[in-house]
Amino acid sequence: MDYELRVIVEKVSVSSQEVVQRDTLKVYDVEAPASILELGLRHEEQISLLEKVQNSVLAAQSKLIDTGYDQCPRCGHKLHKRGFSKSKFHAVFTDHKVGIQKHKCPNPDCNWQSTPSTSSVFGTAIHPDLAKLQCEQGALHSFRKAERNLETLTVRRRPVNNHNNVKVLTNQVGAALAQEHLEPLAAVKSACSAKEVILQIDGGHIPIKEKDKRSFEALSATAYRPENVLTIDKHHREIANKSCALSAQDDELTTMKIFTLNAVRKQGMTKKTHLTALADGALNCWSVISSLTPHCKKLLCILDWFHIAMKFQNVGGAVGDAFTESLERVKWTLWHGKPKEALSKLKLLMTNVTDSKKRSKLKKLYDYLEGNQAYLVHYADRDEKKLTYTSQVAESHIDTIINDRFKRTKKMQWTRDGAHYVLQIRGLVESEEWSDRWQVPVLTALMGAA
Repeated sequence: MDYELRVIVEKVSVSSQEVVQRDTLKVYDVEAPASILELGLRHEEQISLLEKVQNSVLAAQSKLIDTGYDQCPRCGHKLHKRGFSKSKFHAVFTDHKVGIQKHKCPNPDCNWQSTPSTSSVFGTAIHPDLAKLQCEQGALHSFRKAERNLETLTVRRRPVNNHNNVKVLTNQVGAALAQEHLEPLAAVKSACSAKEVILQIDGGHIPIKEKDKRSFEALSATAYRPENVLTIDKHHREIANKSCALSAQDDELTTMKIFTLNAVRKQGMTKKTHLTALADGALNCWSVISSLTPHCKKLLCILDWFHIAMKFQNVGGAVGDAFTESLERVKWTLWHGKPKEALSKLKLLMTNVTDSKKRSKLKKLYDYLEGNQAYLVHYADRDEKKLTYTSQVAESHIDTIINDRFKRTKKMQWTRDGAHYVLQIRGLVESEEWSDRWQVPVLTALMGAA
């Protein structure tokens, strides 16, 4: 038996259940699929069907749109209806024309008439769900790649998804979030207080547009409770719940300090909380961390073992195999909580190196450890007690949040503000807060643009 499938939209009276209008949107012949390609609808067919459904819904809704005009705003006469004004509306996957009722003043001395549009009625012609998607793509990929991704999703080129539109909207939403993040969070209630919070802070360099400058630094902080670190397998762990703070502003760390305080408070830090903070040894990182001292019970600063190990690895590769064993002894001594002895061994090693370049590498390692001597701990003891001593579990977020977006294309250059705004969205995505918090900044940006 042969069949066909009809996709039909019916307009039905609620009171009588009478079908007032019936439209056949699409008729499909039902045949045995010869391949997986013929099973169901192709991507383009699905978008096309969705467009027809949207048009039917919009046609019914448009007649009910209240433009807000009953009387003439000039002379007060009762307005007459005067046809419909076709206005653009951009849904998530498709573009449409919405017919909105026009009005005209019957007073011959006035002659006022309305020209309504989706923007004048709703504040924007772009559906917020589409704007959300544009911001996600613009924050996670280059703006041109975002445009291509959106084209792939909708199977057509849409001017509303132009890379420049994506860039402008992403920046506007990021700016709204940046302003929102500057509002200090209220102190955490005792009932939600965390016994301990871990904070890891690091920096990444972003190519800059300014002449005679190569890059500027953006800071990234990740705060989490130790109990939220989950073991995936022998070699992998992940943080189940974390709060990120990011800033590219050149304001003597004022913004970053506020953002970081908000991040640790989201994780439950109070004046009863022990805060363990890890950094790579940069002074700006320690400065941000030290600003949290008044807000916690105790602050323990640790020079991150992940970065120490990387320093030793880089120096070892530069000075050669002849010094591998000596460097390993220095590293072992550091691991076992003997920083002064380690520095003495490293200094002695430097005196036995005649090559100036190799000695310079060792000197940099020595200066790095000596400058951060106050933050060196007994790493072996903390490891045995399963206490935090390395940021390795959170370190990848520097690559994920900063490097992947800002260094993927070598020709791409940024202003501080532009990078700062994109980072706000990326931080919310990484913290898994974006899905709950996107609506206010997106609507703020759309209404402001309109």
